[in-house]
Amino acid sequence: MKILVTGGTGQLGGAVARALVERGDAVRALVRDRGRLGQLEGLDLELVEGDVTRPDTLPAAVAGVEAVAHLAGVVSHGTDDGPHVFAVNEGGTAHVLDAAAAAGVRRVLLTSSIAALGYVTDPDGVGDEDTPYNWAGRGLHYHDSKRAAEARVLGETRLEGVAVNPGITFGAGDLHQHGGRVLLQVKAGMPGVPSGASTFTTLSDVVAGHLGALDRGRPGQRYVLGGHPLTFLDLYARAAAIVGVAPPVRTLSYPMLRAVALLDRLTAPLTGRPPRVTPALAFISTRNRRYRSDKAIRELGYAPRPVEEGLRACWDWYVGQGLG
Repeated sequence: MKILVTGGTGQLGGAVARALVERGDAVRALVRDRGRLGQLEGLDLELVEGDVTRPDTLPAAVAGVEAVAHLAGVVSHGTDDGPHVFAVNEGGTAHVLDAAAAAGVRRVLLTSSIAALGYVTDPDGVGDEDTPYNWAGRGLHYHDSKRAAEARVLGETRLEGVAVNPGITFGAGDLHQHGGRVLLQVKAGMPGVPSGASTFTTLSDVVAGHLGALDRGRPGQRYVLGGHPLTFLDLYARAAAIVGVAPPVRTLSYPMLRAVALLDRLTAPLTGRPPRVTPALAFISTRNRRYRSDKAIRELGYAPRPVEEGLRACWDWYVGQGLG
């Protein structure tokens, strides 16, 4: 199958592109700069320059492909980043869909996020793909933009639109310290961890889930790619065991984290240091975001392995990079 990959220079996009190449697909990657290939370096694939926010660059990218794996996106929880986040996450998705439909592409797979699902109001409950979205109105630009992008993809009538919703992902190549930040935090020592819970997974599992969704995902459907719905206290204990330090034992409530966020906002201009936590992250990290992955297991052949495998791979990579 000939597949266009967007967002391939990043950790997940590069891993998906590599897996597609290794299984024999003809892969084309959309890149903004041929001199900055990131995770695509050394892969046997075709490169085309363009940007999902520049629709005039997309017709050449989608010409002749059967499917698009759309992983390009931006993660930000800053209060002032809304226009940029929406321009890339929702606007870029709209541009990709329009170009793909015009070119006769059969399927577009969107890499969404569990952020596009509502949090679980029962503190002890576990949600799924149908958990109602309830983040709206809180200025959570990343969540709202991913939900809006999903709505465009899953509502498509011109082509087959499918979405996957990875949990917090651990694996090698986490240069921007998305999931792997927890490992560096436990190494540095933490007074406590957020009182909430989330869904965690490994990079290799999320990659396999993408391939399964490209091949077998039902049009108009989303699939949670998780496997490990855990409290942050549990997750940080597992991370501490990998790093070889004592785990944090105290949880921090939303009021406590919000107070830290507001204090950091006031002192950041004086200290020159970025805030340790934003008001948005204070709220997000104290909610229950545990979701089951039964649908992906049943329909995509998703088979999550222990989250410790992802934590170990991420930590070993950090050590190799001099970060651990």
